[in-house]
Amino acid sequence: MTTAQRCDVSIANRREAVLKLLRRVQPAAAIAREVGVSEPTLCRWRDELLAGGEQALSAKAGKHDTRGKRIAELEREIERRDQVIGEYTIADRILKKLSDASL
Repeated sequence: MTTAQRCDVSIANRREAVLKLLRRVQPAAAIAREVGVSEPTLCRWRDELLAGGEQALSAKAGKHDTRGKRIAELEREIERRDQVIGEYTIADRILKKLSDASL
């Protein structure tokens, strides 16, 4: 089979073939014949799909950790700003008292 022939199988058809293989709907040889590829090619697609799925799952876990870090960072920033607002509020009250006393 040439490279051009292998490229004719769409990603959707590859995914369906691999899912059939994983669900054990038919033997690998039958699925490969149906799709028009060799059995080793079908097995390679399976391995690539599983590796990609594992990578996607680990990426989501990492993304979740990053999100948690970002939330903690934003909470610290809010606390810092609340402190600054409190300091300005105290300064404002002092200035108002001084202003009222001088009138």
